[in-house]
Amino acid sequence: MSLEYRLTHLNLTKKTVKNKKLDASIIKQFLGGRGLGVRLYFEFASPDIDPLDPEAPIFFLTGPLTGSTGPLTGRFHCVFKSPLTGTIFDSSCGGYGGVYFVKNGIDGIVITGRLESPSIIYIEDEKISFHEGIYLKGKKIPERIGKLKEKFGEDISYIMCGPSAERGVIFSNLSSDNRYFGRGGGGLVFNSKNLLALVVKRREKNIFNPFDKERFNYVSDEIDKWIYANPITSQGLPEFGTSLLLNLINELKILPHKNFQEIFFEEADKISGESLKNKVIKKRACIGCKIACGRITDKGEGPEYETLWALGANLGISDLDAVIEFNKLCADYGVDTISLGGSIAAFLEINQIPFGDIKIVSELINKTLEALDEGKDISLGSRRLAEKLGRKELSMTVKGLELPAYHPKGIYGMALSYGTSNRGGCHLRAYMLAPEVLGIPKLINRKMSKGKAGIVIYLQNSHCASDSSIFCRFLGLAVSDDYLSRLLNAYTGLDLSTVEFQKIGERIYNLERIFNIKAGFKREDDYLPPRLYFDEYEDMLDEYYLARGWDEKTGFPKQRKLKELGLEWLV
Repeated sequence: MSLEYRLTHLNLTKKTVKNKKLDASIIKQFLGGRGLGVRLYFEFASPDIDPLDPEAPIFFLTGPLTGSTGPLTGRFHCVFKSPLTGTIFDSSCGGYGGVYFVKNGIDGIVITGRLESPSIIYIEDEKISFHEGIYLKGKKIPERIGKLKEKFGEDISYIMCGPSAERGVIFSNLSSDNRYFGRGGGGLVFNSKNLLALVVKRREKNIFNPFDKERFNYVSDEIDKWIYANPITSQGLPEFGTSLLLNLINELKILPHKNFQEIFFEEADKISGESLKNKVIKKRACIGCKIACGRITDKGEGPEYETLWALGANLGISDLDAVIEFNKLCADYGVDTISLGGSIAAFLEINQIPFGDIKIVSELINKTLEALDEGKDISLGSRRLAEKLGRKELSMTVKGLELPAYHPKGIYGMALSYGTSNRGGCHLRAYMLAPEVLGIPKLINRKMSKGKAGIVIYLQNSHCASDSSIFCRFLGLAVSDDYLSRLLNAYTGLDLSTVEFQKIGERIYNLERIFNIKAGFKREDDYLPPRLYFDEYEDMLDEYYLARGWDEKTGFPKQRKLKELGLEWLV
């Protein structure tokens, strides 16, 4: 495989298509996907740009292993500046789109500008064209899919926003083959360009071209053995999907309930993975995945663990059928379930409305998806909602992103991961659940504060490099960075040591940090909401800044760190 990267720039205002081959040195520094997206953003726009400005770019980028047949590599990334948080944002998605991109001669797409009318981008046989899309406007996502297949055929992949993006719901997402670029408001950015869908035609083309085929196949086989040997990736996830965590997290008393007021939900078992299993009619896997974490009920995809929590436990809802229906509505309209649930939870508490009332929650969800009445305020996200209603302390967010389903007061490493996450309150920047709860690679005290910064940093760097190579996050539960770097080397011809693989991740994480600071973020944006604060957090943050080589007041990487990572050009 060549290290050349084929980037296609679509200027929607001018309706121009320009292809560019990126220099191999950029790929060696940032790989692809997440890392390449933040690096390219600096070339196309300033970090302080309005996310909905027509010239604000949105990227869809594959990684060096997309379509390689390697384990859990059938993914691609969307990178944009988030209208919800104002941070640099990336979201990873499975499905087929990334592989179809590469088979059509495209490694990545950057979209700028705005079309005059609602439109569709269509890709077939390496050719890109623009089509009228007004007939999709206002329709729910399943209807849009049907219309696209009527026009372009059954053998397509798609990326699309839903009707909630048209209504201005700030946490609207993007759907791709019933998978999602889920968080941060990418759907709103997409729609702001008058785009309703991007369609890629399936193409039968062999793109498997490893630098060292024998070595690649050997490392792939070794990784498979580790996947099958690990009880989570070989048994837990295949049997229950992500929902397997709900009862465990509840038993440990770190399952947030009633907008993080409580840490335990008495009726959690009713919406757990064990209960959901009885509703599942089919499992689903992405390309090249042997885990198959996806679950399909008679209402469609999901719900995942985070949705069972966000629209269930956190709102006091224990009716599994109701949560499944809520999940379907979110899929139909195209919204992030975590931000929706977090925003409704804040609304209930601020207005002293009882938690657990299915009728009330159902009405609020429907009004939010349509941005009507009080739903219009909820559609702003919990931070703006709480500020508008004069109770900003009741927004359970970091940098404006609603927190996920792990109460930080009971899992200190995750708390630090939330606070220092570059995209806002997110558990996937450093999945501290692995060492603090699951014992991967070994179990550590989840309420220990000293020394946690180093582990958080290690995982943040690792996840950056993994995302940019294009691995699924679940692969990291079974194998180490040593195997990930070896597979990457065998396919691309790179000769990265595990340390060098980590260094790429560190470079990317620092670049994201610099973006956010240039966009206006400060040290205080690394703090948790007052309700979730604990005494040790400040010391953990000091330790983190010191270990990162960041200025203790601003959080900007010091000159020595910039030079070490080759990022001096940013000052």
